[in-house]
Amino acid sequence: MSPDFLAASLIVRDEEANLPSCLASLAGVVDAIHVYDTGSADATVSVASELGAHVTRGRWDDDFAAARNTAEQDVSSSWILSVDADHRCVVPDPARLRAVLAASDADVCRVQIDNAHDELPYTHNEARIYRAGRVRWLGRVHERLVTPAGSRPRAADLPRDVIVLDHRGYADRRQRVAKSVRNADLARRALAEATSPAQVARTMLDLGRSLVGAGLLQDAVDTFESLRDLFPGTPEWLQATDFLARVVLAAGMDDICLVLTSQLREAGAPKPYCDWLAAQALAQLGDVTSAATLLDGVTEVVDTAGRRPAPRVLDELRELVGRLTVAASGAEARLGDLAGSELQQSGWAGSEG
Repeated sequence: MSPDFLAASLIVRDEEANLPSCLASLAGVVDAIHVYDTGSADATVSVASELGAHVTRGRWDDDFAAARNTAEQDVSSSWILSVDADHRCVVPDPARLRAVLAASDADVCRVQIDNAHDELPYTHNEARIYRAGRVRWLGRVHERLVTPAGSRPRAADLPRDVIVLDHRGYADRRQRVAKSVRNADLARRALAEATSPAQVARTMLDLGRSLVGAGLLQDAVDTFESLRDLFPGTPEWLQATDFLARVVLAAGMDDICLVLTSQLREAGAPKPYCDWLAAQALAQLGDVTSAATLLDGVTEVVDTAGRRPAPRVLDELRELVGRLTVAASGAEARLGDLAGSELQQSGWAGSEG
């Protein structure tokens, strides 16, 4: 197997604090580390160089895809692992990862990413390993891998016992909000540049997600509603309805959440996920018996985009509904302040995963 079989590629700016742990987690996993600096004012460049990375310098053009494509121009490996400075790479057996990639007929491999979050930790799958020269990045924000012709590449999911990325970029609320504001600005620019209905739908979804993360909830609701009006029956409609249901749930608009959850069911969203959403709305309305019945059949929560909140979220909801069921004859049975509790959904709805 070639010594340059797998290389890591990073785009960075002002990441001197994150880089040492990130690069240390890549030791023994990749053959080379390529760092593309987009204009750091701190010691990022010297830190990366001292830690053995190949560093190139450029500038930030408000386009994540353009930066990632530029970052890999000097990479000569067969496979590329795209990571960020706030990622930590967990690979129990690097030799097994290489063997899995060598045997794969996919051009892109999705990796499970565990996201630390100031409100609601979650896990999602994302394309982060890919064959050099077979695909390219597309999109100013929430960039994705496509074929040179712009279509979906052949993709496969890697088991989490092969590789997991630990993402820590949303653990601090101020950082999360700042990133969401930045991403909302990029999404607005991308929306103005969109030339096809598919691009408009995807970018509107990206914009809505970022607006929720930035705390601009009414703007987010308006964006999701516009998307739903313009693009019924699309995957973007499904995810926009999902995000909207969580936003109104967090705001205590339980009846609206139930209507949206019914629409999600009709559109084919996962039943356990819909039951989980509806149980929260019903509990807030005081119908804890129905909420408990719905939760009986839920063993795992996976949203319409494949994101999975931490298991404790389901456990805590079960426990809370159980307590309310016992106290159902008193005023405690009403869950009116759920939106302000640790089960509030706005944090997850605004995630950038």
